Amino acid sequence: MPAILPAFNFPPDPELERHFLPYQLAWIHDDSPLRLAEKSVRIGWTYADAFKNVRKRLLHPRRDYLFTTKDYPTALEYVRTCDRFASLFKMARSILSRGEVILKVPAPPGSGLGITGEIKVGMIRFDNGSRILAFSSNPNALRAFGGDVGMDEFAFHPEAEALWAAAAGRVTWGFDLGVWSSCHGEETLFQSFAREARTAAGRWSYYRVTLEDAIELGLVEKINRRRACPVSRDGFLEECRRRARLPEVFEQEYLCQPRGGLEGMVPWAVLAGCQADYELERWHLEAAGVEGQFGAWQPGRSPERERRIQDALGCRFARLFASPGPHRIGFDVAASGSGDLAALYVDQEDRGLWLRGLFTCRTQDWHFLKTVLATFLQRLPAATAAGDETGLGRQICWEAAREFPGRFQPVNFRSEKPALGFALMHQLSLGEKHFPRAHPDIAADFFSLQKTWRGGHWVFTESANSLNPASHGDIAWSGALSTRAAGLAAPPGRPRILENRPPRAQARRERSAMG
Repeated sequence: MPAILPAFNFPPDPELERHFLPYQLAWIHDDSPLRLAEKSVRIGWTYADAFKNVRKRLLHPRRDYLFTTKDYPTALEYVRTCDRFASLFKMARSILSRGEVILKVPAPPGSGLGITGEIKVGMIRFDNGSRILAFSSNPNALRAFGGDVGMDEFAFHPEAEALWAAAAGRVTWGFDLGVWSSCHGEETLFQSFAREARTAAGRWSYYRVTLEDAIELGLVEKINRRRACPVSRDGFLEECRRRARLPEVFEQEYLCQPRGGLEGMVPWAVLAGCQADYELERWHLEAAGVEGQFGAWQPGRSPERERRIQDALGCRFARLFASPGPHRIGFDVAASGSGDLAALYVDQEDRGLWLRGLFTCRTQDWHFLKTVLATFLQRLPAATAAGDETGLGRQICWEAAREFPGRFQPVNFRSEKPALGFALMHQLSLGEKHFPRAHPDIAADFFSLQKTWRGGHWVFTESANSLNPASHGDIAWSGALSTRAAGLAAPPGRPRILENRPPRAQARRERSAMG
């Protein structure tokens, strides 16, 4: 589907055409009262808006522009971009002052701040009385001023409804309003407006520009003018795809395709905050590798084979076995030579849980799986563990619970999956579960876990891991079991994170947990 731009003509301007692409020029010249753009990230939309509003302030005396975005550093960067445009187009002499100021705005109800509060605002003041004011998402700040309004990445605003209510009032007084954003799910207020705009309802001037559209309209060539090493169109597209990591993220952020239906257990931004830079000991074996290294199991030769498996694990996880505890082990059992992944996930507890060891395999060798689990519990004497006892895992978990009483807990995965999911979601949301940044497929596995409200309760499911096709949430669920294992050592009276509330109440709980 080609880019969607409003159907109106504007006069040719060679100087502007040298700096801006067609969709940027359309936005610059569009003075419709209501403008909405579904757009890809990294295509220069906010850059074009900065020029539009420097020029518009100079053309319209005593007419302010109120720019709001997701955080204050981004607001300041917008002001700096406006300042650069003023210099580039020889308009800097019209600027009287620039910088940060503290302004009084109506205080939020119930904040305890009295009638007014203070916020930091980035500001440019022009000699004709117009101003550009840029601030983070703050409905009360928007209500304090009159002027044209621009709302950047509106789908990501935490108080979208309140912000819109404040912005809509500006339009009533003859000012115009621009809203633009990449996608962030089907249920945002931004998507509601976008659906309205697509059907030509609501008097919107509507734009839709994906990354592919922008590339077709000359984005890569424009970028190459500034790069030391030019990149091809295909190379740039692939670079963005790699940066997105996951197909779902690429489709939303770059192709304007919001995810619908199932809801991710936690947003990708939360998972990014759980990643850290440290080393992980990790080992994966396929069925052929198990038999090739340790031979096939034979009656009467178990002790010798167990010793060889123990020695190999001791070499592969030497730092883990030497590290101080306590450790928490999650064991997601699977017996398959080519399908599901068996995963043993080892966290170290230290002001949160830190993934220190990860063993995965695909094999039908029950003796091998049993020996691996026993070796980790023997080498980590302060560890507690939890394992999936449903189906094929029943025998291994039954034996482990008797060999390591009080340290290993069999978990009925079918009946306790929601409890495991909510406990894991809570820990991730609070930033209390960590994994290495250098292993992005682990974050992708957590991202593959999804929840939906069905039949009066939450249901957790998993999708394919685009960075590790062998796993369909297997690594993530073993991580959830390590979280359960940490609960085995919890002091008496510690509350359990087991929730099964309807969507509205659950959403409030999640927002509270995520601050």
